[in-house]
Order: sequence, then structure tokens, then C-alpha cells
Amino acid sequence: MSTVKRRTYRSTIRRGEAAGLICAAAHHLFSTKGYIATSIEDIAVEAGVARPTVFTAVGSKPIILKAVVDQAMAGDDAPVPLAARLWFTEAVAEPDPVRSLHLHLRNVCSILQRVVFVLRALETAAAIDDDAAALWSDVRRQRRTGTASIAADLAAKTTLRCSEQMLADMLFAVPPDAYYRLVHEEGWPVETFHAWFVDVLQRVCLPDGPT
Repeated sequence: MSTVKRRTYRSTIRRGEAAGLICAAAHHLFSTKGYIATSIEDIAVEAGVARPTVFTAVGSKPIILKAVVDQAMAGDDAPVPLAARLWFTEAVAEPDPVRSLHLHLRNVCSILQRVVFVLRALETAAAIDDDAAALWSDVRRQRRTGTASIAADLAAKTTLRCSEQMLADMLFAVPPDAYYRLVHEEGWPVETFHAWFVDVLQRVCLPDGPT
């Protein structure tokens, strides 16, 4: 007679560690399996915690998804807005528009390295899941605000070749899909994508010569 093997959970998890393990597990699963195909049970197994712990430490699957997206955007779970992060304020404080563009796009690439697969999973899920659709709409709104602030920052430092709105639109529309296609499908190094995107925006949006 065969016996059913019981799942082994991590008994050494300290108080406060469970949420991080759960979000890391969910990030991996959402990125590889997709949001819809990933269950709370999957997340619990991947994180090495009991199923009820997923709910008590983080929450339901939509809440976990939001936490995963927020942490991937910011790089950690510290309650600090993106605009207050040192790497963002460094780009804003840089007076030279070309150098500032380099720094802003460095930040964009850094965020995309963490979030591009989750964003693709979220966009796919948004077509069939109301919670995912609401979060996808919110993420797009946040990204619009962020790219508009970058465009406004650069417009304040020089006379743009294009409209400020056009620059904001390019910053919003190009990176996620182009980054995925070029870096993950075509094998471009992240540094090559960064240099290419800087070159495109510099040619289209920034003036020639000293500003």
C-alpha cells in the first residue's frame, strides 16, 4: 500500500519573511506560467509555506499580483515612491539634457529587467480577468504619469526637437515591447538596448550641439 507524501514546509521562516518569499515565488510563477494559470497552491509550494500563510502574510491572488508589480517597479518593498528614489532624483538633478536622458533611460532599463515578464503576464490576464484588468489600467496610468514627468524634466533643460507629449508617448510606448523583443527574443545585451534607445531619443528629441 502506497503512502501519500506530505509536503514539507520551511519551519525556519522568521516572522516577516513569509511575505517576501511569497512575492518572490509569485513573481517567478506569474512570469513563467502566467497569472491565470498560477494558483495560490502553486505559490505556497514555490514559497515553501502553508497555503493559509499566503493569505495571512500577503492576501488574495489579486493583492499578491499588485504587490509583485509594485515591488518589481521599485526594486524592493520599501514604502518610497519611485519619484523619491535616489536613482530617479539623480536623473532629475542632472542639468545636462543628454546626460539626464542617459540616466533616465538607465532607470527605465533597470525597471524593465525586473518587470517586463510580469507586465506581459498582466497584460495577457487583463483580457480575461477583471482584477487583472483593473490593475493593468492602473499600471498604465502610473506609467503615463512617470513618462510624462521624464519628458517634462527634459523639456525644462533644453528646447526639444519634438513636442513634450511626443517624447512622453515614445517613453511610454516603446520600452516594454521593444525591450522584450530585442533583449529577450533577439538577444541584445541590456546595455545595447540602452544605447540604442538613447540614440533614438537623442536624435529625434534633443537639439544638436550645446544646449
